[in-house]
Amino acid sequence: MRHLRPFPMLIAVAIIGAACASSSPGASSGGDQSQAAQESQGGESSEPAASTGGGGGGGGGGGGGANGSITYEITGDYEASGELPFLAGGISLWVDSAGGWVANFGNTSGEGAVILLNTQAAEGTSGQGLTYGDGSVILTVISDPGGGMGCTFTLDKNDPDGLKGHVECTNAIGADATTGAQLQVQVTAEWDAHP
Repeated sequence: MRHLRPFPMLIAVAIIGAACASSSPGASSGGDQSQAAQESQGGESSEPAASTGGGGGGGGGGGGGANGSITYEITGDYEASGELPFLAGGISLWVDSAGGWVANFGNTSGEGAVILLNTQAAEGTSGQGLTYGDGSVILTVISDPGGGMGCTFTLDKNDPDGLKGHVECTNAIGADATTGAQLQVQVTAEWDAHP
């Protein structure tokens, strides 16, 4: 059985995501309703929650916001895709000592999916990571080859002027935000953003 190293982080982000979701009634992740939302409206299913899409498709970054964006696609036991604008202006920051960004992507309204991207590349840091949450699922992927997620992070630009790159994970694990059930997923994302 594979143990999930970032599980405590998943729980923390799930709690934050739940708090954010409850503060914005009627929030949508930018696409079709998830199965979990449909079930709460009277449907029944014993399957894990799965989104039927998140608006926008995978592809290049750079659009969607005045400061750039991230596009993402999640497939497998949970499916979602979309594009989220880069949240600049103190919400995201360059950490000089760690050689990377703590970058937030999401809607300025606070509704829908959010992505936290860590591009810290300095020796002694934990490496790159991406956390995704949308109220139905939470997942964290990391660059650690020993993590077993098959993730490859590519940083084309990673300096105080901005960040550009992509990630592909072939064997990531997400968690259903309601039940905690594990979900096998594949993740791709591409970003191009600047302050």
